[in-house]
Amino acid sequence: MILQNLTKAIRDQNWFAVGVEFLIVIAGVVIGFQIQGWNENRADRFEERSLLMRLHAEVVGLLEIQSEEYALNEPRAQSLAAVHPLLFDDIAPRELTAQECRQLGISNWLSAPTDELPVLEEIVSTGRFDLIADETVRTRLHRFALTRNRARRQYGEAVNELFRLAGRHPNAIWYLRIPSSSVPEHAMGRPEDWQLPRRAGAGYGWAYGCDLEAMRGSRAFLAEYVDNISRLNSYVERYEELIAVLSDLRAALDNELDLEGPQT
Repeated sequence: MILQNLTKAIRDQNWFAVGVEFLIVIAGVVIGFQIQGWNENRADRFEERSLLMRLHAEVVGLLEIQSEEYALNEPRAQSLAAVHPLLFDDIAPRELTAQECRQLGISNWLSAPTDELPVLEEIVSTGRFDLIADETVRTRLHRFALTRNRARRQYGEAVNELFRLAGRHPNAIWYLRIPSSSVPEHAMGRPEDWQLPRRAGAGYGWAYGCDLEAMRGSRAFLAEYVDNISRLNSYVERYEELIAVLSDLRAALDNELDLEGPQT
């Protein structure tokens, strides 16, 4: 209809009508683009909220796992710190406790931390980082990514050369095969696992024996132990850093999504 009116106006040389019809066409195009833009923006905001809700759930879950793993490893460093005066200072020796002996035996054990956020990987792979409108959320998500990448590099360096002290210094620390009826505090694995033949034989399990004097008298043992404990301490610090940035990210998501709940 508009095209017919415009054609007739041009044929009749009714330039006023031509101008009016032309303005109507332009206005229609502009309004059409505006409506399309509004619809696209509404779709983006819906997609953003859905993505942020998923991200929030993943951050809460990862915070719980990170906190559990930290609670498992931080006491290891604390327990070994209590042994340092016995190993390095000129004080009267005493027998190591079962827990201290065990922590010395597993000082080389650094399991890979859980640090995955699938939504973050999705955002990076699809190039939709700009979908997140809130600057605080974007900044803290980026900070988490940087902190995690640094932690992963440092973990790779930490486990590159760790010393199994029981295998390298058997006169100072060694494995014991003992019956499940006398499962010690420093047993390797859960007591119920000692009934499994694949462990140390049904009804038996592995534990550690320690000789403090042999440890104190071996510079090689002490050097390798210090290397292990230094890597363990760094490993624990990476947990503290990642938990801190995850907590900040969760707070930003809580605020953006207008959620309430206890902070981990």
